Amino acid sequence: MKRKRKRLHKKGNMIVFPGTVERLLDQAEIAMETEEFEEAVLISEQLLEIAPNLPEIPGILAVALYEIKEFKKAKPYAAQWLQSDMSEYFEAMELYLAICMQLQDYEEVEDTIGALLDEEVIPSELTQKFLYLRELNGRLLSRFTDEFAAQPKESVSFESFLQMDLFQQQQILAQLESNGAKDSQKLLAEIAVYDHLPPVLRTVALVLLQNSGYEKTLVIRKFGRGLSVTPAELALPGEDSVTKEICALLQRSLDKDPSRLLMIEEAVKKFSLISYPLDWGASAEAVANAYENYSKFLFEGTPLPQTALHKLIFEIDQDYSEAVE
Repeated sequence: MKRKRKRLHKKGNMIVFPGTVERLLDQAEIAMETEEFEEAVLISEQLLEIAPNLPEIPGILAVALYEIKEFKKAKPYAAQWLQSDMSEYFEAMELYLAICMQLQDYEEVEDTIGALLDEEVIPSELTQKFLYLRELNGRLLSRFTDEFAAQPKESVSFESFLQMDLFQQQQILAQLESNGAKDSQKLLAEIAVYDHLPPVLRTVALVLLQNSGYEKTLVIRKFGRGLSVTPAELALPGEDSVTKEICALLQRSLDKDPSRLLMIEEAVKKFSLISYPLDWGASAEAVANAYENYSKFLFEGTPLPQTALHKLIFEIDQDYSEAVE
């Protein structure tokens, strides 16, 4: 966003020192860039007190509040963003529609996209994206109004799934989970084996295939390793014998340090979910020992051994910190 800076601002009879607004705006933008969204909200709310008409604030607050799942608070700021910066109109519109869907304002989404399409104002490169968004909204509306079961099921192609953003993809998988995955096994199999999708989405697809009794062989590759599996024969993430043995070993070795044990158990569960169906590629004893070393690294600052196993544990625990939320 380009700024038009002012040297002096007033709040009532109080004069705000020159540079205060610019300094706070810099801090808010840095917080957004570093994904410290709660901090961005706090700083932006300070700016609202002293410079309520600053054009950058609605967009920052809309995005930051959306990221921390404060959808009701985010909606009015997204609406303001639509009016305050026409150069970012469709970026703001996508966010506004996503917020409406989170708030289950499905009819508003339908009316808004319908009007945009009727007026032919959507850029050609974004038209397909808005059509997908409209399709997804229609599915959610059907489920929300309890009419989905009475309607013929629509299929989503793998190509259209790849064009969706992460939120839309998650909604599609949630819908398949709610309505049964038996009729969507082909789509789920394509998702499960596609290397360029987020690992956790591929895990969800595999779990749905397992639940629906999918018996064809799939080759799953994650983190530079591969495994040929039959989904119907898989245990659920974290329910396999290796993971259970690792947790049992850690419980024995860390039973006198509950907080450390809790954190490391969460790291094990995260690994089993993200890397599913692949395990650590080592014995349960070696993996438990590696997690003990990892706990010392986290709690005591002890250097982490640079073995392939330790690096893999570190990568999945650190790089996918939000993937299982």
